[in-house]
Amino acid sequence: MESQRIHILLQKYFEAESSLDEENELITYFTSGEVDENLKKYVPMFSGMKELSANENPDLGDDLMNFILESEHKEKVKYRWMWQMVTGIAASVIVVILSVNYYNSRTQWKDTFTDPQKAYAEASKTLEFVAGKYNKGLAQLNPIGKIENATDPLNSGLSFLNKGFGRMNEVETLNKKFKKE
Repeated sequence: MESQRIHILLQKYFEAESSLDEENELITYFTSGEVDENLKKYVPMFSGMKELSANENPDLGDDLMNFILESEHKEKVKYRWMWQMVTGIAASVIVVILSVNYYNSRTQWKDTFTDPQKAYAEASKTLEFVAGKYNKGLAQLNPIGKIENATDPLNSGLSFLNKGFGRMNEVETLNKKFKKE
């Protein structure tokens, strides 16, 4: 009867469904010295667990918890300091941008020409300069037109070839339809 109970407890233990009392019962059984022959392979494991529980430091849990809490506090302080630095820099950049914007909005822009005739003459002169550069650039593109004219016979030959390929595609489509039927 006891052997069956131990088998059930072992199964629960290996499936991680056993309680602490059941695990203690297993440790007591396997360290008692009266173990069934087919269960002797588990004796070293459970006797090792008994030794570990005997050597367990009761203050270890408290020490570990204190260490975790101290580590979390240090990280929070470090991140808080970094966050304060970043927000301080961002605030100072915003203040500088607003100051420059305010200073620039106070300055009054003056026209470069007081006489409309002089302004018109200067604008015309500038537009003529730009138009001259534009036309010079277009003149360099004239050889491309010659290349296009030279490829016209090739394009007409390719169009004839493309018609042939189109007919081949139609034949291939019909062939597939007949194969399906």
